[in-house]
Amino acid sequence: MSTRNFSLAYFLPPYQEFTSYDEFGPDRYPKRRGAALVWQIIRPETAERELDIVRNRPRGIALVIVLPPAAEIHRVVGVIRDLNSTMPRGVLPASAIGSVESVRNVLASCPRDLPLRVLQYLTGHGVLPTAQLRSDVLRIFELAPHTTSIQKLCRQMYTSRRTLGRHFDAHDLPVPSHWLQFARLLHLATRIHGDKRAIFRLAAQAGYPDGFTMSNQMKRLLGLRPTELRQYLGYEWIIEEWLEREKGMEN
Repeated sequence: MSTRNFSLAYFLPPYQEFTSYDEFGPDRYPKRRGAALVWQIIRPETAERELDIVRNRPRGIALVIVLPPAAEIHRVVGVIRDLNSTMPRGVLPASAIGSVESVRNVLASCPRDLPLRVLQYLTGHGVLPTAQLRSDVLRIFELAPHTTSIQKLCRQMYTSRRTLGRHFDAHDLPVPSHWLQFARLLHLATRIHGDKRAIFRLAAQAGYPDGFTMSNQMKRLLGLRPTELRQYLGYEWIIEEWLEREKGMEN
């Protein structure tokens, strides 16, 4: 199904077609790994209502926005100014309307600044309520690609493991070593989506001793293997999957 006639549509694995938002309704979001919502701003009279829908979508659902033609933007300029509040995965020009491949490429691409995107996502959803936590998490994700141990991480952050741990424990969040493991894995996961090279090569480049070790850690942290991960695009659902599994470990 083309999205050409729909302002809102879902894009679900295996990412071959779009599904009208109305098939699910406002209270029936698809609870699937890799689910994305596509918003085409093509009807000025409904743009404000659609903005509320995409802004209040459940956590874990990526958003791709398709802008109206340049000649029509003046009719929805108020909505355009608020697009950042929706935390979109990507914004496409009007020429992408109805293009499955364009939306798929956005979801499969590796974010230019993953640490910042993760920070914005977690902050926007109230996971990191303090400036100290936001600073800690941003630094962990920045250092993760080249840091394999919590001891080295603390040295690079000029803090002790105990002090760092207190920041997270005070808000019932996973311990710093778990954040580091997940950050390393998320950096790799976003590359797996967009890079067709063998997974064991990507794992080696990411600092894992071998693909088997990385695969086992992904199974433990996320509940699926790298070959399965390639079927579900986006990183928002990965964050939610990990947070839910961490909560389950505490209970």
